Amino acid sequence: MPSQDFKRSDRIADLIKVEISEVLYKEVKDPRIQGITVLNVMLTPDMRKADIFISQTNSFNEIDLEELKKALDKAKGFIRKKLSQTLNLRRIPEIFFNIEEVF
Repeated sequence: MPSQDFKRSDRIADLIKVEISEVLYKEVKDPRIQGITVLNVMLTPDMRKADIFISQTNSFNEIDLEELKKALDKAKGFIRKKLSQTLNLRRIPEIFFNIEEVF
């Protein structure tokens, strides 16, 4: 029996975080996305929307944040397709990227 401490949406958010990290690291070829880190995934309770928090602070390349947002928006469909192939979910959540600016 699953633990009552964590909701199903929390467990799915952790899986999505791992999978998106793998896809961004291994499969997305856009040089503007290289070296970014997935910090956290917040999933709505109905699991229809996912906010993915990304950091560029330990990236080796300095890319303008607007360019990074454009690149992530362009790769959004590809990332959702990869999630649907690897995760056994009825519905893959809509993805929204949030870039954390830490100085």
